[in-house]
Amino acid sequence: MSEQTHSSVAKGLHVIGVPRDHVRVVPCDDAFRMDAAALERAVAADEAAGLRPFVAAATAGTTNTGSVDPLREVARVCRAHGLWMHVDGAFGASVLLTRHRGMLDGVELADSLSWDAHKWLFQTYSCGMVLVRDRGNLVSTYAAHPEYLRDLEEGGVTNPWDLGPEVTRPARGLKLWFTLQTMGSEGLAAAVEHGFDLARWAQDEAERTRDVEVVSPAQMAMVSLRFAPAGLSPEGCDALNAEVSRRMCESGYAAVFTTELRGRRCLRICAIHPEATEADMRGVVRGLRAICDEALAL
Repeated sequence: MSEQTHSSVAKGLHVIGVPRDHVRVVPCDDAFRMDAAALERAVAADEAAGLRPFVAAATAGTTNTGSVDPLREVARVCRAHGLWMHVDGAFGASVLLTRHRGMLDGVELADSLSWDAHKWLFQTYSCGMVLVRDRGNLVSTYAAHPEYLRDLEEGGVTNPWDLGPEVTRPARGLKLWFTLQTMGSEGLAAAVEHGFDLARWAQDEAERTRDVEVVSPAQMAMVSLRFAPAGLSPEGCDALNAEVSRRMCESGYAAVFTTELRGRRCLRICAIHPEATEADMRGVVRGLRAICDEALAL
């Protein structure tokens, strides 16, 4: 996994018993994408040490920056070394519905893909899915045959409890089905594509604003920026951005939280609301600038 992979991937590995020191974190390039060459070196090093790498987790739309790992290159490494290729598309897989689907070129090579409809498909929590290339892998992993379920196995139908860890589960997909029936796939795609515009408008306003560095440009619905006034130390800028975030959230106008990129505190804007406007996004950046001025004046 890369240094930008969502923490849930490592947590899932820990849950199934993979020791923490067996989870390899691969560096990213300047665009915060997994470095495929570094991945191959890490796999080769573990193999040389007598270990058996078994899965590489790529990301389609990272939480911090919306970056997409080089999926074809990751797939090449996985095929060469016999690894399972998982793609975490919890957020970004929704782009597959849109005219921007080319961003995820190579995702079709994955062995499994996670996709959360409760993120960029606008569903209430929880509504997620895992797609796999070969359904037989799910059956061989999860199928159980207790005597009290034997009557339900007749007829040759694969039951949902044989495809995942839950024996009983709610109809999580029903709300997504209703949304698709109401909006249609084109309407849902347009709502996702709107997020691209929102992020670009925020970046454009940031680039017009003094003392602002765009740390990660608009990708999908993400843009990360940082206030860095001249004469203020890097540590002082970290504290300033944390204070700007705190005050903005307390104001109730927008929830702009911080993250850390290249070792420095940044402001992360994730704009996916289909009813947000260009004026809203420009207003957020202007509001951050006003709060920054207030903080510096103290």
